[in-house]
Amino acid sequence: MKKYLLYAFGALALLNGCSQDHFIDLETNSRTVTASGSNNQLSDQGIPGIAYIKVQDALRDEIQKMSLNGISLNSVPSPMAATLKSIKANHIERLFTPDPRFEKRMHREGLDRWYIVSFDKKQDLKQTLTTLASNPQFEIVEEVYLQTIPTTKATFSAFSPTVTRSSDDMPFNDPELKMQWHYKNFGITPRSIEGADINLFEAWEQTTGTRNVIVSVVDGGIDSGHEDLKDNLWINKGEIPDNGIDDDGNGFVDDVYGYNFVSDKGEVTLDDVGHGTHVAGTIAARNNNGIGVCGVAGGDGSPNSGALLMSCQIFEGEGGSGQGASATVYGANNGAVISQNSWGYDYPGPGSIPASIREAIDYFIKYAGCDNEGKQLPNSPMKGGVVIYAAGNDDKDYLNYPSAYPPVISVSAMAPNWEKAWYTNRGDWVDIMAPGGDEFFINGMVYSTVPASLYNGEMYGYMQGTSMACPHVSGIAALIVSKLGGPGFTNEELKNRLLGSLRPENIDAHNPNYAGRLGVGYIDAARTLAENKNQKPENISDLKADPEYTAMTLHWTAIKDEDDGTAIKYLLYFSDKQLTASNYKSITPYTINAQGYKPGEKVTYKISNLKENATYYAAVIAVDRWGLESDFAASEFKTLKNDPPVIENVPQNAIRVSGAEVQSFTVKISDPNGHKISYALKGENRGVSAIRTDDNLKFTLRAVAPVGKYDIELVVTDELGASTSVKIPFEVYVYESPFLSNSIQNMLIGKDEAAREIDLTQHFTYQSGSKVTISAKSSDDSVVTTTVNASTLSVKGNKPGQASVSVSVSDGNETAQTKFQVSVVASIGDIVYQIYPIPATTVLNVLVNPEIKKAEFTIRSIFGEKVFSKSYTVNGTDPVKLNIQKLSAGTYTLVMESNKGTYKKTFVKQ
Repeated sequence: MKKYLLYAFGALALLNGCSQDHFIDLETNSRTVTASGSNNQLSDQGIPGIAYIKVQDALRDEIQKMSLNGISLNSVPSPMAATLKSIKANHIERLFTPDPRFEKRMHREGLDRWYIVSFDKKQDLKQTLTTLASNPQFEIVEEVYLQTIPTTKATFSAFSPTVTRSSDDMPFNDPELKMQWHYKNFGITPRSIEGADINLFEAWEQTTGTRNVIVSVVDGGIDSGHEDLKDNLWINKGEIPDNGIDDDGNGFVDDVYGYNFVSDKGEVTLDDVGHGTHVAGTIAARNNNGIGVCGVAGGDGSPNSGALLMSCQIFEGEGGSGQGASATVYGANNGAVISQNSWGYDYPGPGSIPASIREAIDYFIKYAGCDNEGKQLPNSPMKGGVVIYAAGNDDKDYLNYPSAYPPVISVSAMAPNWEKAWYTNRGDWVDIMAPGGDEFFINGMVYSTVPASLYNGEMYGYMQGTSMACPHVSGIAALIVSKLGGPGFTNEELKNRLLGSLRPENIDAHNPNYAGRLGVGYIDAARTLAENKNQKPENISDLKADPEYTAMTLHWTAIKDEDDGTAIKYLLYFSDKQLTASNYKSITPYTINAQGYKPGEKVTYKISNLKENATYYAAVIAVDRWGLESDFAASEFKTLKNDPPVIENVPQNAIRVSGAEVQSFTVKISDPNGHKISYALKGENRGVSAIRTDDNLKFTLRAVAPVGKYDIELVVTDELGASTSVKIPFEVYVYESPFLSNSIQNMLIGKDEAAREIDLTQHFTYQSGSKVTISAKSSDDSVVTTTVNASTLSVKGNKPGQASVSVSVSDGNETAQTKFQVSVVASIGDIVYQIYPIPATTVLNVLVNPEIKKAEFTIRSIFGEKVFSKSYTVNGTDPVKLNIQKLSAGTYTLVMESNKGTYKKTFVKQ
């Protein structure tokens, strides 16, 4: 039974024990608020009403001096009491339940300094966390994240009747083993590929699991009554069931098959979809018992075969969850050496691993199978533990914690054809791939045990996910420990075997769009059990290079390894400094996946971004699954020399240009090595243009730059950066072409006015004394006519309307032009020049004398009723726009009042 520290604030008495509400949550955001008061970015995914805190040593010692029963606020260390009171805390307890047998190491690792603080869920979470962090005695304050598992129910009827091999092909008599393609894929169903599995049948020839290997399943509860699981469940022999007593003194009451960390009780129940039961079946459903399916480490039917499943329940019913950190530590303290975790946080998660779960994982890895001092227990098959996590099902490339935490083994999911399952997460943090199933393949999901109580009596069904891939790796880990475990066997050796025992297929070749993001390869159960005969791989003797100018493709022949068949990877050391046996390991090598290469096949690797005409040194080391390396031998290679581009037909004399004349010439540009080339113009570029056609570059020069002597610098560069440049001189001499120096403004003239005259010398500039031709043209002579006399332009209005006038000034070489608008009204002195359109529909435009700056507009019906009234500011010659859309059809009178008088006009609205 968990021990609780209960604080009473004032007259408020707190309940003994804790309700389920206090334990619906899990791991905290590692973007934490620390006890020093720093406040890093908090997410919006934290669970209200709860926080994890880690107190400093001194405060921990004070707390442990107190009674573990209910106490008053006055008995609490005062700074802590003040902080808790300020957030209206209503409950506090240890996150990691004390286990008297291992309290010494839990104390050493600081697990006894973690507490759960509960408060009103309606309080602002971030503010509450900030308040807690203001207490310097709180070393860490963590936001609590809701932990999740997939909630999709199992399916029982695949897309078509199951097509399988006969029972004669099966090593055991379990009737539905033939449906578990993920153990042995015969490639029968559409799109599946033979061999896309974990090669389990071959592994079973060596071991099927032993009773001394315990896998803690941190998940939904395992169905303890399931016909195919009950015989492989871990049983706490020191605990008497259902007597309400902690018989074995491990801190937990009635934990017979494990513990329910959601409801804080020994009775293991189920999650809403039987997720934990399905996971457990893949690890160790009972083999060769004539019923159901097989588990990876489910034994061979004999009494002492099969690994044991410890239920560390952190999910219950519809979404309830408990502390995964506590469940992880429970497994380590109660004999498990493998921690199976098919859970995580909702995307995007905490961004880094929460400190509480990180410390629990570290504790499991360090102390599983060990005593208080970290020494291997006599009855333990391994020193230390291995923690395995599913990579997650978001179909995203991001750091998904806890799976992305480097010390754990992270598992991605494979479909039945060596390709990634559509949903699997990926990233360079993923370690290995295992079958997770894929619904888009016939019978392509993972087949395992499910609780009959949730599925109308059905006890076996299909699920998919990295949740299903992960227990394959945990089951294989159990096989390894079963065969090789014992005194001196370590978790490091187990981890090396798991990550170094791969199917002879190149995962990157099957998934080129995700190279390096799905793990080192596909796990191979049989290869994990192979004997290390300490025979290193053959040496690479034929390293060669196909040099380019700034790249090099290295290639060699795949070698064989006497005891392992082939290397697992090649390490390519590459440097512009000479490599020797004493210095090559100081360089970070390129790692090339060797899986899928048969001895004698060609292996290639291209290195780019090199220097041209430079010497480089390379060495390739073959590495086998045990880490044994071939001998070092370096080779020397050189990139190709790059010749610069060539420029030909460059003018020998300066090119002269003046006025409006145009000069042109063509040069030839090419590259002797056939590289792509580009050009750039430097120096004086005003009036200079160039057009490239193949290898010809045609220049055009105009006298745009001021009078003087200049150079055009032509620079031609190839794609590798080599360049050639030449200078082409040219001269601009005196010449003045006509140009528009002052625009002619739009004008408003009256029909009754005399012609307006414009002095064009005020608008055009041209060389003094030069002969120029000036012309003007109206776009509508019926509205405006133009005449030119010498340099004077006359504009005469003929009738109301608008026309544009174009004016040109040419010296025979160059022409300057301009255009302006002329609006003709009946009389320039009128208050209103024009009202249009009549009849009107939605807008009535009123062209007002521009001398009027503001006017009041009123519209009256034929009955004199005022239906519109508004004041407008007049904007030059722009018409005032009256919105009459809402007026009914009919005849109206417009009245405009201004400082120049009143104007009336009758109009029709349609």
